[in-house]
Amino acid sequence: MLTGRDGTFAEARAALVRADGAVLIGPAGVGRTALARAVVADLPPRLFATVWITATEASKEVPFGALGRLLTGGHPALHPALVHSTVLTSLVERCGPARTPVLVVDDAHLLDGPSAGVLLSLVQARAARALLTVRSGVPVPDAVVALWKDVGLSRLVVPALTEAEVGALAAERLAGPVSRSTTHLLWQWTGGLPHLAVALLDHGQEVGSLARDSDQWRWRAGLAVPAQVADLLDRELDRVGRPGEEALAAMALGGPLPLPVAEAAASPELLADLEQLGMVRSEERGDEVLVRLRDPMLGAAVRRRMSPARRRRIAATLLTGARQATPRGSHAVARALWAVHAGQPVDPPELVRSAGLCLYADPAASEQLARRAWQEGGGASAAVALSAALAEQGRAVEAYETLRAAARDADVAGDPTARVTAGVALAAHRLWVGREPRQAYDDLRRLRADADAAGRAELAALGVLVQLFSGESARALASARQLLGEALPRGARLRVTLASVAALVLTGRTEEAVRVGRTVVETVERSGSSAMPQIRGMAGAALALAELWRQPTPTGPVTDPAAGRWPLPPDPLVSGLSPTAWPLFDGYAQRVSGDRAGAISRLRDAVAQQAGGNGMFRAEATGWLAVTLAEDGRPDEAEAVLREHPVDAVALVPGLRPWALAAVAAATGRRVRAGELMDEAIVVAHASGSWLVELGYLIYAAHLDPVAGPARYADRIAEALVHVDAERLVAAGRAVIALAGRDPTVILEHAHRLVDMNMTGEALKVAGEVGRRAGVSDTVRLAVDLRARLRSAVRDDPARVAGLTARERQIAGLAARGLSDREIAEALVLSVRTVQTHLGRAYRKLAVTSRRDLSDALRPAG
Repeated sequence: MLTGRDGTFAEARAALVRADGAVLIGPAGVGRTALARAVVADLPPRLFATVWITATEASKEVPFGALGRLLTGGHPALHPALVHSTVLTSLVERCGPARTPVLVVDDAHLLDGPSAGVLLSLVQARAARALLTVRSGVPVPDAVVALWKDVGLSRLVVPALTEAEVGALAAERLAGPVSRSTTHLLWQWTGGLPHLAVALLDHGQEVGSLARDSDQWRWRAGLAVPAQVADLLDRELDRVGRPGEEALAAMALGGPLPLPVAEAAASPELLADLEQLGMVRSEERGDEVLVRLRDPMLGAAVRRRMSPARRRRIAATLLTGARQATPRGSHAVARALWAVHAGQPVDPPELVRSAGLCLYADPAASEQLARRAWQEGGGASAAVALSAALAEQGRAVEAYETLRAAARDADVAGDPTARVTAGVALAAHRLWVGREPRQAYDDLRRLRADADAAGRAELAALGVLVQLFSGESARALASARQLLGEALPRGARLRVTLASVAALVLTGRTEEAVRVGRTVVETVERSGSSAMPQIRGMAGAALALAELWRQPTPTGPVTDPAAGRWPLPPDPLVSGLSPTAWPLFDGYAQRVSGDRAGAISRLRDAVAQQAGGNGMFRAEATGWLAVTLAEDGRPDEAEAVLREHPVDAVALVPGLRPWALAAVAAATGRRVRAGELMDEAIVVAHASGSWLVELGYLIYAAHLDPVAGPARYADRIAEALVHVDAERLVAAGRAVIALAGRDPTVILEHAHRLVDMNMTGEALKVAGEVGRRAGVSDTVRLAVDLRARLRSAVRDDPARVAGLTARERQIAGLAARGLSDREIAEALVLSVRTVQTHLGRAYRKLAVTSRRDLSDALRPAG
């Protein structure tokens, strides 16, 4: 597999053909050997002949051991000059006098000193050309170093594959497209090493962890270590010895460790040696230095070799090293897990808190912590935490039975507080897992009699969410405002406020939603966001939803690539993974911008993610995907999605089901039926008080019939515009009203306005209507030109192909023009940190590492 190696391949081949050769340098598993084989296989056989030598740990102990096959009569104790002539004679005999010998030395860092000296003399004398593979980060014989420092062999670094290259490798191996979330996981799990990636792909297919889902391959399980990779990693671990493996085991058990804790498990010298070998790496995060394994695959291999006794011993060592540190956030999670592994006592409330912190990043660990808390007498709170962890892993029946057991225990004990705690969790389970919002609301009302003030606040907070996700936007907003006028516990107040943000967006008041949402985000961050992961994630999602319709370049939330269901960035101390764009929001934002292909890819991920656990946004993922597929001319696929994942009663957006069915009907030519279904969706949205949704449906319905539709819906759109301040949607609504007015010049102006608002799909619809109304004119020619440019932009823009959000495209474009982070921040009225965050995501998606590479990466092909 030479994916991503075209440039290095060409350089290495040219160095052999035109000069003395090359040295391929890179980490273990990066594919140096495969690349060397491909290079020499491509050399003209009439001009070059290859002799392959592999240096090993065993041959390193024997003088001239690596050259044994080129020495007649074994390894004579000869002067190196005589060995030189013997090897040269052997090369001529093997290659013939008419062909140039190419001596390939695999793993040349393992050459014994005498062999390295002979190799250097052969190349210096132009008796042979050389192609060497060398592992980076390990000692290399001086004579080998001299080959590139003094003799001039091309020193070519073979880096790990970028995320895009891993995706291309996976698509080639699987003969089909791979979901972006799966690509991101494969890249992070393997560190971009092609050998590991190929092995994991093959293993995933074999055991069913990797499966074809519609038109994409998707990984559906946790990280596994394939047998062939286990053997490779075992040999690597054997080489570091027992002390080195103990240090690696500490990091595999504890995740990225603060430097003082890591130094309690291993000496600074040993950590330095492991870092030089490329097995660990250190990084600054805030005011501390973290030490972590090079990639999750190595951690899985280390844990596989860890016996229970060894696990307990290492956990105890880590606890001792962390004793002086103040546990906070994910550090508290690590300490709780170490205590469980070490068999040491931990307070149940601390276990419950830690279980909540790692619920989405590592639900299996969350289950372990919550189960221990329940066993230690943690009561209803522990049962709720355990149920959440079970539900997150798709074990809905166990989750329900756990809550039922907690409710029975509370009844037996006569504990009304525990009864309410369990009852609230059962109602939430009925809502998110059972998908029964009305029954959940009835359950909450029955619980009020047993609840104290704090319990009633929790009941009311969940009640607002039930209303919101039952499509009752206006009612939810009214309930939220009433509650916020009362004294509420901090957590309940934050949840109700966030529900009000979503309700404000749906009812059309996006300016107020942004203001309230930013206040909530600031409050959560000031109070320590790691202590409230669910609220932190929902705060980001609510603010993103508000900003989506207000500006052309909304900032979307990020998520953990292993789960992706919740809009919460992974904690590197828990999952060890870096964040990726939240597929649900990213896909919808791309649909709004007119990028159907990108939207379909991301929304497929979202549907798969929301199908399990507490899939709060299951209906939105399904509905948006079905609509986008239908708009893309794929109604059969849209119908299949709706059959497999029906849009149920738990939906934030009212009227999703009739809208999706209308899109399918329109794509199959049933325009009358599509109009009837859209009218149904409009009625549902209006009844819920969701002016923003109603306006969106009116605009969609108007475009179903480009002749009569705008005139039919113009007045109702104008009425909805009075209630909606979402600038992008307002621009689309005014464009429909312009279509009803039939002035081509005005219509074209609105099309350009939609382009400015980054709504390419809507602009295409509007521009396409100019020709119907104006015959042949300059306006029509301008409209045709605009449509051509918009179609080309959607098809060829590398930023769209890579899945950059609008904000990421904007910031990357400015950076490519040479602006500094601070200059970009000032131009866009953002913080420097926000600019750096978006630029970092753009780098990952475009598979570049610096500003220097951005211009080429953003340039359309051809």
